[in-house]
Amino acid sequence: MSWKAVEMQVALPRTQDAGKIQDQMQQQGRIDQNQLAQKLANDELRKRKQVLEQEASEKLKNDKKRSGANDPETNHSMEKTDQQHPQYKHPYLGNRVDFSG
Repeated sequence: MSWKAVEMQVALPRTQDAGKIQDQMQQQGRIDQNQLAQKLANDELRKRKQVLEQEASEKLKNDKKRSGANDPETNHSMEKTDQQHPQYKHPYLGNRVDFSG
C-alpha cells in the first residue's frame, strides 16, 4: 500500500467524526435556545397566575369588608386571615423607574 492509501484510511473516519461533532454543536445551540424560551414562558405564566390570584383575593377581601363592615367579629377574623397569607408583589405595578438617565 502506498502512503496516500494509508493516509486516506485515517483521514476519512476523522472527517466523519468531525462532521458529527459539528452537527451536534449546532443542535446543542438550538436545544439551549428552546429550553430558555420554555423557561421564560413558564416564568411568565407563573407571574400572570400569581397576579390574578392576588387580584382575586383582594377583590374577595374588599367584598367581605363591604358586606361585613358593621360586624366587628368579621373584621377581626379578616385581620387574622390577612396575616396568614403573604402579600405577593406585582411584577411591574408599583415599581419606580428612574427616567432621569
